[in-house]
Amino acid sequence: MHKSMSSNNIFTTQITVDNNHNEHDESNYSIPKSSPSSSPPGQNIVSSPSSNRYSNNFSNIVNSLNSSPSSSSSSTSTPGSKEIFFRVKDRVKKAYFKGTTVEDLKFLFLQKFPEFPKDVDIQFLIIDKGTNREQQVIDVNDIKEHQELLIRHEYNEDTKKRSQGYTGLDKEKIVLVMVGLPARGKTYVARKICRMLNWMLVPAKVFNVGEYRRLRIGAGQPHDFFDPHNPEGIKARLHMAVAALDDMISWLHNGGRVGIYDATNSTNERRQLVEKRCTREKMTVVYVESICNDPSVIEHNIKETKLLSPDYQGVDPSKAVQDFRDRINHYLKVYETVEGEKTRYIKLFDVGKKIEVNNITGYIPSRVVFFLMNLHLHPRPIWLTRHGESEFNAQNRIGGDSDLTERGDNYAHQLAVWISEWCSKVRADGYDGEVVVWTSSLKRAIRTAQYISQPKVVMRALDEIDAGVCDGMTYDEIQEKMPDERAARDSDKLQYRYPRGESYEDVIQRLEPLLLELERTKSPVLIVSHQATLRCLYSYLKGRVKEECPFINIPLHTLIQLSPKAYGCEESTFKLAN
Repeated sequence: MHKSMSSNNIFTTQITVDNNHNEHDESNYSIPKSSPSSSPPGQNIVSSPSSNRYSNNFSNIVNSLNSSPSSSSSSTSTPGSKEIFFRVKDRVKKAYFKGTTVEDLKFLFLQKFPEFPKDVDIQFLIIDKGTNREQQVIDVNDIKEHQELLIRHEYNEDTKKRSQGYTGLDKEKIVLVMVGLPARGKTYVARKICRMLNWMLVPAKVFNVGEYRRLRIGAGQPHDFFDPHNPEGIKARLHMAVAALDDMISWLHNGGRVGIYDATNSTNERRQLVEKRCTREKMTVVYVESICNDPSVIEHNIKETKLLSPDYQGVDPSKAVQDFRDRINHYLKVYETVEGEKTRYIKLFDVGKKIEVNNITGYIPSRVVFFLMNLHLHPRPIWLTRHGESEFNAQNRIGGDSDLTERGDNYAHQLAVWISEWCSKVRADGYDGEVVVWTSSLKRAIRTAQYISQPKVVMRALDEIDAGVCDGMTYDEIQEKMPDERAARDSDKLQYRYPRGESYEDVIQRLEPLLLELERTKSPVLIVSHQATLRCLYSYLKGRVKEECPFINIPLHTLIQLSPKAYGCEESTFKLAN
């Protein structure tokens, strides 16, 4: 199988990817039609009825839940019941048990932990605090008042090693081997792929051989160190390549999923060394070759990245450029492109202008191809902002679809003025000044963007995290009426899912198609959304680890400007209103 494609027709030529509600009639808004192909395979988002999403009062729902037989038997004390505590990993939930069998105990447990697999053998363990010995519960009469029961089986170990967000083959280990001459964007592409996979909750890590060389041999090696006829240089570079390879394989054997081996790997001999080792370790190798024939792109890479490298710290720029060009010429003498009918490879021409794919199968390699088809190097700012203060914000309520307060409307005016002034400034510098504005489908976000004259697109994927039956409540009300849910959320904010609602991992999955569109878009983008969704987008753009995502501060009435660069994102913040 050999395919060649252009990134301009990505939705019709190459990839088939295994996402409806708007009650506002705004004439200057375009609403893209949702499509089954917009959502990644295996996406499992629990959506609540629209009445739950937009209702202002959930007290009837909460009262009906609290008055149901199952709820009263597990959450409130009744004569003859015992107060017990279920512990799964670091999550603890209180319950009242009055059953007579282990099956009754299992039924109660699954009420408290509905996300727990129902088709497995659940064992309840009592830990003797004196001896720390475990005793399995065979007779429920052995359970004492205020007893803590530990639940442990393979499900717990699984969730430590992988997130529920990844739906591919869990045991498959993949090695992406970067290939290309210096200054062809290999490291830029490697880091982008790694950031995307980690954001999708697939454990990925880059192993850069150049960093091993700088750390163990030292930075500032002259160009002749890379001469293919320099035996000492060849030996030293081989040792560094093997050291990085050893560390990558060790990491993959200890919970990693995708290792990205970042080096020139410019000869068949070097690539065979890597592939044979990975094959012996039962790992799948996919080559990602970056080919660049555009002199302007190469020149941009040399000046923006290589001159800032530790290899040329304190060196005169003109001498540094000449030395680096000499280094490239050394690699050109022996460079061999990736070939072979059975070889798995992705060839990226001029950072996304064209992609050539050969023998690529599987979930992760296919997602990498689709991601690379949307990649570009055009500099542009991305602005993130929450909606202006809403009526629910003023009441400390979560969710809902309330309108803006007077303060929120003032912020909408200030935001429009700021964007207008920015457009005027860049027009004076020769840019046409168009900004793409994306908003969620909720009223408070649409109202925040209403005074901006730029074209707008409403995206339901940008809606706030669905709080399910807690929508419209304050956190104090949740604590009073659903203390177990509040405790569960506090113990694992990333994976906690609101009853009939969403978790942060669900939000990350539903944002994936939007993320690809954001990577593809070359115009400046203003995103008007909500705290949870913006936390997820910010964590992706800044390369933050997923565990930090639910705790990132996205303040009201503040514009966050992110400018993507080759090795990260420059950040500026603007407080536009109180």
